[in-house]
Formats: sequence, structure tokens, C-alpha cells
Amino acid sequence: MHHLNRRTALTASAVLIGAPSLLSACGGGGSSNGGDPDGDLVIWFPGVNPAEQTFVNEVLIPAYTEASGRGATATFIDWPDMSTRLNAGFSAGTGPDIYGHGPAAVADLVGFGRVEPLDSYLEELDPSDVEDLQAGLDGGVVDEVHYMFPIAATGRQVIYNAAHFTEVGLDPDKPPTTFEGLKEAADALAVRDGDDLNRAGIVFNTEIAALQQAFSSMLWAHGGEMFSEDTTSVLFNSPEGVAALEWYVSLYQGDSPVDNGLGGTWNDLPPAQSPLITEDTSMTFVDPATATQIMAAAPELDLRIMDALSFEGFEPAAFGGAATGLMINPDSARKDAAWEFFTVFAGPELSSQYAEEVGNVPVRASAIDTEYVKNSPAIASAVENYDAFRPNPNVAGWTQMRDTLGKYLEQALNGQVSPAEALDTAAAEVETILAKNS
Repeated sequence: MHHLNRRTALTASAVLIGAPSLLSACGGGGSSNGGDPDGDLVIWFPGVNPAEQTFVNEVLIPAYTEASGRGATATFIDWPDMSTRLNAGFSAGTGPDIYGHGPAAVADLVGFGRVEPLDSYLEELDPSDVEDLQAGLDGGVVDEVHYMFPIAATGRQVIYNAAHFTEVGLDPDKPPTTFEGLKEAADALAVRDGDDLNRAGIVFNTEIAALQQAFSSMLWAHGGEMFSEDTTSVLFNSPEGVAALEWYVSLYQGDSPVDNGLGGTWNDLPPAQSPLITEDTSMTFVDPATATQIMAAAPELDLRIMDALSFEGFEPAAFGGAATGLMINPDSARKDAAWEFFTVFAGPELSSQYAEEVGNVPVRASAIDTEYVKNSPAIASAVENYDAFRPNPNVAGWTQMRDTLGKYLEQALNGQVSPAEALDTAAAEVETILAKNS
């Protein structure tokens, strides 16, 4: 239950709230303990997960102290309160040396000058370490500069009921590899009573951020892009985007809809009440932590994970990458010490232990060889699919853009506007947001 709530906070995390003058204010040394370069590190972690608190306080900080000879204190702040606390800390000059946030906030933090670039530090790492962490590091890049150090990863994949596949003559050992094949399977799996679906073929989460994540997955898997390479132009209303959204809409509209989840609250249900467990659907599109919880809640069901999908003729792609990362306050007097904390945390052993104890996807691709990953099918599949996962674009004002796009996606899925009209209207509004934040 905890990871589900934490993930919801991540995907829906808002940009920092406050006037630019507040966020850009410097504090003259700016971090706790008076900016003493020899003092203890001050770290603010997002979220109040008890398992995470235990790991940080009893394992990670002692390991850092042993490696560096320096102390550290961690404060755990509930996700909805993180931006407010950061604003106050930055304004008063009492902010932490290190703070955590989701990728959706990075570009705004960069725009307000509240995060230290990491490229000069990354150059000190062995290239093999950087490659091992690359999927997560990509989530913190703004204008080709790295700002966020990943500590947890995520992705979006389809989890399915193998018994339902067998029941309708599909081979559960050979699940779909394309979105076209996924729709065909959903058609076969759906159980209808006239115009009603007694069992959906597939259910997608309909929370606004989740709509955008699903559409982006489909867009990328159809060879499209959200923005131009320099992030000055909207591209999601391209022919590739329209084709992707037409496919998405076909799940709900037309003569044979396969998803009856519009307006549902699947995202907020306890794992045991997932429509996959209640068998109200044969497939659903979720993150690995949720998939793991669902599988644990129904060990009697043969639930399996599909690899990231593509449209025919294109490469597999899905929303994913870093879920949470740590950043360095540019006002900190202990930046080098903060970087050393990152390198201790990112070591193969500690980063894997953290993932296991908290229930996260490890940030290192090499974690595929750990027992935790080997024994967690959804986590293992996420690690195996790292190369297909892509983060949302890091542009200032992104969460406003995301919610704007999600609003029009919702209208298209409900059949209120055509896919092309929804994307063109969203693109015009997003272009305005882009211009305001440029």
C-alpha cells in the first residue's frame, strides 16, 4: 500500500511553488549548520517510508561516515510538503546540502538556480559506473547538463493473467510484443454481455499524469517525440502522435471497446482490490512496484510481465527511468562532501540493498544479477527493459504542460473530441507555456 501511495505522489508531484525571487534567493552559505564546510551533511529525503528511514539512518549514513569521516543528518519530508519546505529553506538560507525530488521538478529547480550541475563530478566516475547508471541519470538532464543523481527507477509495462490467455486460446508464453498485438489480445480476452464488459481485456490508469505517461509511451513507440530536440517546439501532435492516440482511443470507443476503466479509481485501490486480482481485467499497465504488490497479494494467480512494446516497424519504448533523485543545493558549503555521499549511496551493494529494503527498482542496470532482482519478476523485467524506458522531457513548466496534455487526452478517450483535435488544442496551449518559461 505504501509504495502505491508514494508512486502516486511521484507522478503527480507539482513544480516548486513560489515567486522566482523566493526560489532564486541565496542564503549566504545557504545550508544548515551555518554553512560550515566541515560540518555534518544535511539531507532532506522526500517521503516518510519507515523502511527507507531505517535504511538511511542505520545503514547509509554510517557507511558514509565510515568512508568520509564526516557525519550526516537526514530529515524525511512528506511528498506534498517537499516543495513548500524547500521554498522556505532556500529563502531563509537554511536549506539542506542535499535534497530529493522527482524528475518532474528538475527543470524548474534549474530555472530558479536551485540545483548544482553534476557533470564535473560525473567525469570523476569510472565510465562503466556512468553507463551502469545511465538510465536513471537521463532523467535529470536539462539542456544537456546533469543535475539529479538517481536513487530509484521506474517504468511502465503490461502485467497479464496467464490463465486468461490460455482460456481464450492465446499462448501465455508468447505475449504480444506490439501495441497492435496487445489490442488483438485484449479483444480476445474481453468478456462481453451485449454492450457491457464483464471483463476488460486491459485497463489503463486514468489519473491525469498516468494518461500522459501512457500516451508518451505509445508516442515514442510509434517513432514520435514530445518536443523538438531543443525543446522549443511541440511535436506530439505529429502524424505519429495522432496514430498513437487513435490506438489509445480505440481501447474505449468504437464497436468493441476493451477497457472500461475511464473515470475509475484503479490507482488508489489496495493491491488486493486491483481489477487484475478481482479478475475484472486480464491485463493492466502499471509500474514495477505496483506490479510487485499485485503479485504478492495474489500468489495463486499466474501473473506475468510483458516487455516494453512497440508499434510495428518501430523500437520498443515506455515511460520510465529515474523515479526519485538527489540534488545538491548550490548554496551548500559542502558540495564535495555531498558528492561523496552520492558515490557511497550509488555503490553496487548499497544501492541494491536500498532497492530491496524499500521495494524500489534499482538504478543500476547491473542489479539484474542480484538475488533481489532475480526473485522479483516485475523488478527483474523493469531492469531488463531499462534500454526501452524514457523519462519525460525536462523543461520548465513541465507539470503544467503534462496536466494540460492529460486534460485533452481524457477528452479524446471519452470521445468528446477527435485525437487530432485533442492534440492540436493541447499543442497550442503547451506552446504558450513553453514560451512563458523560455
